[in-house]
Parts: sequence; C-alpha cells; structure tokens
Amino acid sequence: MTDQLPWLALKGIPGVGPVLFQRLLARFGHPAAIFQAPREKLLTVKGVNPDLAQDIIRFRAWDRVEAELAALAKKGIEVLLQADPRFPARLKQIHLPPPLLFIKGALLPQDDLALAVVGTRSASYYGLKTARRLAGALAVRGVTVVSGLARGIDTAAHQGALENSGRTLAVLGCGLDVVYPPENQKLYEQIPAQGALISEFPLGAPPEAKNFPIRNRLISGLALGVVVVEAGERSGAGITAQLALDQGREVFAVPGPIDPPTSLGPHRLIQDGATLVQDPEDIFSELPALKKGQRRLFEVSGGVQETPASAGAVAAPEAAAASTPVPPPEDPLLALLGSDPISLEELVRATRLAAAEVLSRLTILELEGLIRELPGKRYVLEN
Repeated sequence: MTDQLPWLALKGIPGVGPVLFQRLLARFGHPAAIFQAPREKLLTVKGVNPDLAQDIIRFRAWDRVEAELAALAKKGIEVLLQADPRFPARLKQIHLPPPLLFIKGALLPQDDLALAVVGTRSASYYGLKTARRLAGALAVRGVTVVSGLARGIDTAAHQGALENSGRTLAVLGCGLDVVYPPENQKLYEQIPAQGALISEFPLGAPPEAKNFPIRNRLISGLALGVVVVEAGERSGAGITAQLALDQGREVFAVPGPIDPPTSLGPHRLIQDGATLVQDPEDIFSELPALKKGQRRLFEVSGGVQETPASAGAVAAPEAAAASTPVPPPEDPLLALLGSDPISLEELVRATRLAAAEVLSRLTILELEGLIRELPGKRYVLEN
C-alpha cells in the first residue's frame, strides 16, 4: 500500500470533511492508523458517530482507491499530501487546511511570493484591462499570481501573468479533469507549464456552487494578500476577501467608476480599510515580505542574478510570519440554527442575504463541523 492510499481513502469517505480529517490525524497520527483503530477509540473523536465509525472500520474499497491513483498519474496529476514537506506551509496554517491537494504542474519555492487577484465574472473592459496589467506587472517583478480560472477577472489575471513569462496558480472548484469554464481550455493547458492547476476535489467532481467557497479559502490561503478588481457587494470575490482577513492576509482593492454595480465591492472594501491600489507599488509598500522577496529575486550582486528558488527560500520566514492564523469570527447564521431543521429559504428570508451567499456561508459552517445538512436543503446545528 502506497502512503497516498489511506489519505485518498479517508478523504473519500462521506462525512469526513477537513475539520474531522484534522481531528482524526491529531488523534491517530496517520490515516493508515485511523483505518486500524478500534471502534471505541474512533468514537472518542468529536464528530465521529457510530455509523461513521462503522464506515471507517468496514472500508475495503482499496482497489477503487488504487484505480483512482492510477488515473491521476495517467493524467499527469500529483497527489500532494499535507504531510509532504513540499506542501505549501502557508496553507497548513489556515483554518480548515486541506488534507491533500491535486496538482497539475508544479509548486516551486518562489511561489511563496504570491498574491491573489480576483473579481467578478461579469467584468467590464476596464476591469479586464486593469486585472491583466496589474497581474503582468506583478509577474515581471517575480510575484506568483493566484486566481480561480473563472470567467472575467480571474481569466485576465492568469493571462497577464503568463504573457509576461510569470508564474500563476489556478485553484479550481472541480476535479482537475474538468475544464470549467470550457472556454478556458487553452488557458487550462498553458498554466501547468508556468505554474500549476490546483484542486482538493477528486477526478470528475463537477463545478457545483457549494464548491467555490471551499475553493476560495485556498486562493487566499496560498497568497500573502488578495487584490479585488471589480466585484458586486455580495460576491465570491468578497467572500475570498473576507476569508483573507480571517486568515490574517492583507486585502487590496482597485477603485472603479462610481456607477457600475461591480464597483460596489471594491469601494466597500476600501471604506472598511482595504488598501486602495492604483499601481503595484501600492501593494509592495504594504507587504514588506513581498517587496524584500522580489528585490532578492532581481537584485544583481557581483554580476550574478539570484535564482527564483533562492528568493523563495529567503522570503519564506517572513511569509510565514505574515500568515499567522486568526480565529474566524462567528457567523451570524449560527444564531438562527438549532436542533429543529430550518430550510435554506427560511434562512434567506431571515437574513435578507442573497441565496448564493447564504449557501456559501452554510457550506463553510458545515466544513467547520458546526452544522449539518439534512435532505431538502434543511440545516441543524451539529451536536
């Protein structure tokens, strides 16, 4: 049995999310030991009920997991375990760290110097041009650009990095064998040569709405900060910005014209204290680790240019210091939930939030092990 098999197997058991995976690891040390643990010891872990304990004990589908691992290798996808020293240190420090990542391409030491550029799918010409130019300027200075491969601003950010011979990381809300959106097929094929496609979802996982808040915490988690370029007041980019704050990251926003609704998100962030960005220097002045790291990258000493790998090694301690985890604030949705099931529609009416935002918040709360979804989109507090 390869070391990857028990990790993949445990991740695939229904009911074992990131929170419970971490609790089980903390209790037993390794997924292989979890599958060998007696029922009474499994039940001592918060969140493990008798049915789930039985599912773990009775697991025998090792052939299926081996087939999954073979399929991943055939597609050129690596399984990077949280226990692997190459696993991004910054991701280990976030709330709800992923147990493993699926990688197509490569994560390199210089990716420690990373900034996320995100925004609306319905971007204007101004927004697309700005995101592309900003990402290109960052890439030229040795900064890895992180985004989500979505339509609009995300696409422009990846393009800006690639066309300036920079690195870019695309975090997907689906399996790495699913190209979404389909019009980004060419970009999907280009990115692994200058960065990586990243997901924590298995092969074949569709791009469901509930996956994107999960994906967004990795976008912010991989970066020293998040730049929002055009976003509605309640949007996925806004959720990413909030996650960035929860993770102790810096938040930046590019202002836009006052009339379009896609200016509401960045303007609200600026009002709430985000750094206004007019050019890349506004970012570097707020992130000393980034500025120092890119100076190391391009500084010529004795006629010899330092390599990107050495730049990553120099900047890593400062990057780690910048990403000290911050406990997330309690979501107000919790006050509306109890032992009696409440529907998604009732929560939307009570909060007066958009259904998509309520669903995103519920997904995060479920990942945290605080609530449970029942059939029919009804929710209760987890015991």
